[in-house]
Amino acid sequence: MKTHAIDLAGERVLLDARRAMAWPREDALLIADLHLGKASLMRQAGAALPRGTTTGDLQRLSALVADHQPKKLLVLGDLTHGAETLDAPWLRRFAEWRRTHAWLAITLVAGNHDRHMVLPELDIDVVPHLDIAPFHLSHAPATHARLHLIAGHLHPAARFRDGRIAHRWPAFWIGERRSVLPAFGTLTGLAPVSAERADSVYAVTPGGILAL
Repeated sequence: MKTHAIDLAGERVLLDARRAMAWPREDALLIADLHLGKASLMRQAGAALPRGTTTGDLQRLSALVADHQPKKLLVLGDLTHGAETLDAPWLRRFAEWRRTHAWLAITLVAGNHDRHMVLPELDIDVVPHLDIAPFHLSHAPATHARLHLIAGHLHPAARFRDGRIAHRWPAFWIGERRSVLPAFGTLTGLAPVSAERADSVYAVTPGGILAL
């Protein structure tokens, strides 16, 4: 299935197989770890990587916005991957995407990669963290004394076997006090989840959301 509804800290949210969480009551869409421009920076360093990853990620984001019709986009860190020149092709594409979605309020909860961010005049609010009860939104996962923490940064992955075939997919890691979103960007790495007994893990597979 493309979406899977769960109750999180008393709120109904939708896990979307395109690596996003929709929060209907707040008209919000939550994503984490886009790492825009990563392929460009790695090619400059000599890596043989394909072009078009930024375009693909932005097309996926456009489809999410069209389907869920949020008023707010909340990015939980690492919107960009690193410092870049203002004439970088990926940055021009992102600026064009922003202009076509000028009605959408975007808040970036700054991540560790965002300290090098070059995003002039794109109408993006940047904050260190954000509290919208019952959630505390941050980039790095930790804990919060009162609110359920939702974060990114870890790029969680689920591992499971289908007979002799081993699979590893991006995952939503849902806990009692904190939850971690899958990395949105195509070129982000994956880190296996070390789930506690009370945690739930939802793998993002080509067929949709799979509860493990």
